[in-house]
Amino acid sequence: MTTLGNYNTDVSDMYAVHNALTGALDAAPVYVGKADGDSQRVEVIGSFYENVIEFLHVHHSGEDELIYPVVEERCAESRSELERINDQHKLLHAPMDAGRSAVAAWRVAPSTATAQAVVDALGSITEPLRPHLAEEETVLLPIASKWMSPEEFARLPAHHMMSFRADKPWLMMGLMREQLDQPHRDGMLANMPPPMRTMWTEQMEPAFNAFVAEVRR
Repeated sequence: MTTLGNYNTDVSDMYAVHNALTGALDAAPVYVGKADGDSQRVEVIGSFYENVIEFLHVHHSGEDELIYPVVEERCAESRSELERINDQHKLLHAPMDAGRSAVAAWRVAPSTATAQAVVDALGSITEPLRPHLAEEETVLLPIASKWMSPEEFARLPAHHMMSFRADKPWLMMGLMREQLDQPHRDGMLANMPPPMRTMWTEQMEPAFNAFVAEVRR
């Protein structure tokens, strides 16, 4: 029987989530610039970033509820450092609110000025996000791998799906899966509850493929 502090939980999905988030935010100057006032393109790209920001929100709230409290309790010697890294989530609140507002304004009134405001606002999210994610990868994830069981760590995706309040809950799942190699994608699919697996393969994945192709064209 595995005891506390002696797990070897696979946390690679978290790296994929981080890469998907930063990749989407880094693409803002290109995606927003290519919309160039085209109202249909603005709507597509605006929806994309509305959902990306929402995913960042639910991802952090999931960590706040399911990851940090567990590792802070079990790995007391690292508690202060873990609390410090978790507190960095608060630095994202204002930039994320500004990002949502800028995207909404751009969708209502596309212009060069509102487009630039979106690019600037999304950049203001990336600035504090990138060092935070780097610290999570070097500090939090090795601790989580050791101190959390696979079943405990695996609660995060379900929390994301249940908490998501934008219209494309499948978007970040698809972007994240793009970051995984085929064995990890297959394993992720195999570990889904059968109804969720069916929903992903028959509905969500086709919707993701069609939408992301439109975003990237």
